[in-house]
Amino acid sequence: MTDSATYLYAITRPLDSRQLTTLKGIGGAPVRALADGGLQCLVSTVPLAEFGEEPLQHNLGDLQWLERTARAHDAVVRAAAEQVTTAPLRLATVCTDDDAALARLRELRDRAASLLDRLDGRIEWGVKVFAMSPADARSQPAAVGAGSGTDYLRVRREQAAERERASAAAGSQAESVYRELAGAAVAGRRHRPQDPQLSGRSEPMLLNAAFLVDRNRSAEFAALAGRLADDRGSIRVEVTGPWPPYSFAVLDQT
Repeated sequence: MTDSATYLYAITRPLDSRQLTTLKGIGGAPVRALADGGLQCLVSTVPLAEFGEEPLQHNLGDLQWLERTARAHDAVVRAAAEQVTTAPLRLATVCTDDDAALARLRELRDRAASLLDRLDGRIEWGVKVFAMSPADARSQPAAVGAGSGTDYLRVRREQAAERERASAAAGSQAESVYRELAGAAVAGRRHRPQDPQLSGRSEPMLLNAAFLVDRNRSAEFAALAGRLADDRGSIRVEVTGPWPPYSFAVLDQT
């Protein structure tokens, strides 16, 4: 019984083998290409001690392991995307061996060919929108004198109403950002907003979106996102990219 498995990174247009000679995957393993029907699947060998069914389930809950693996996965995808049109596969896509990986490639081949046609000449930009934190003075109840319980409650109600209005306005502005950017993109996709532990920000995330953009309009898209960030005072717009089109490479959902 073998103690290793085949890890799948992405499906791509054909790559010259010389472009793979220095490419390292998870654990520093060499990356190789499995070819079928004019497409390639980039793979490497990984140990079952980490990527077997039971250890993998455990490792996916280990944030340090997950970050390390995700970085190695992304490095392979990025290197490929610099050379040819690339459809990334999900993190931790593992087959028992190369034959099983080739069978998976054949299963996905028609969908992958159509997807790569759609992704040709396009890249992904990420856009997150955060609500601005209120100023300390506005977030604290106004001081009231002793015995002024009615005034105190009135002030608290007014502050609560103001927070609701500010929240609604920020949400509306975030939606406006999405619509305007979607109009400058080939496609847009909304992701679940991240909690502060993942985003690294204390402000609430109002929008977590990805946009598929023609490469020759990339600078235009980034400039538009920057202008939108400057035009709105109650939200903060964060733009990341360009990335390989992870959000639009929906191949392995079955």
